[in-house]
Amino acid sequence: MQRLAHVKAIIVQGIRRRRMLSQTIIVCNAYRNRRLTVLLCLVGLLLLSRHQNNATERVHRRSCRRLIRNCGWWDLVWNSYSEERFKKTFRVSKNTFNFILSRIRHDSERDTVNEDPISPECRLGICLYRLGRGDYYYTIAEMARLGVPTVHAIVTQVCAIAFLNFVRS
Repeated sequence: MQRLAHVKAIIVQGIRRRRMLSQTIIVCNAYRNRRLTVLLCLVGLLLLSRHQNNATERVHRRSCRRLIRNCGWWDLVWNSYSEERFKKTFRVSKNTFNFILSRIRHDSERDTVNEDPISPECRLGICLYRLGRGDYYYTIAEMARLGVPTVHAIVTQVCAIAFLNFVRS
């Protein structure tokens, strides 16, 4: 009997030990899960704040980022193109170009604070190139080293200025 009681006590003690071990494992897993959840939340907040900081930095840096303008494109065209090539490229002669330029020059000059303005000659050249050849804005932008929206704005503004000037006369 005593032996049976001793075996029973050993079995009960083993059961208790296994329950305690199981409960300890459950508590450790719950603690680890809470720590992981907190860690993931902190990492998420860190990434979110980093993304917001990068977004504000990008906006801040953007005002200083500009394409280097190819000021030599128009000089190259004006000085090196023959009369025939000029007329083939822009669909007008140099004399007609100068006449149109004299009519719209005062309206097409721009005052800018941050950068060098695009000359009225270059603006008219870009507009006539677009109208005469029908190239994409992107192609003209790459050629003149300007942005696509800038080329679009130049073509639109020069067409509007020319239309208004020739309607008035």
